Amino acid sequence: MAEIYLDPKGFQGQIDSFETAAAGIKELKYSLDKQGVKLQSIDRYVECAEAFNDTIALFGAMLDKDTESMKRIKLSWMHVDEDSSLKPVIDVILGK
Repeated sequence: MAEIYLDPKGFQGQIDSFETAAAGIKELKYSLDKQGVKLQSIDRYVECAEAFNDTIALFGAMLDKDTESMKRIKLSWMHVDEDSSLKPVIDVILGK
């Protein structure tokens, strides 16, 4: 079984970095000014750009959920540390 190690000092930085990068991705929006051109290929390109924008919006929603999950992990982790800090040292060592 694999173990996951979270750096307590760096995890908030990772969350912030992820959130900043996600914001940049969510801002992406593609468009095309047809400038009066009436070609099926241009219409199809516009449809594809709109579909891609919808995909970016869905991806952005997924990034928001990932960010929230990271924040919940941190809160859960801090709560566990808080519980451990209230116990006598011997109980923590013995796993009580």
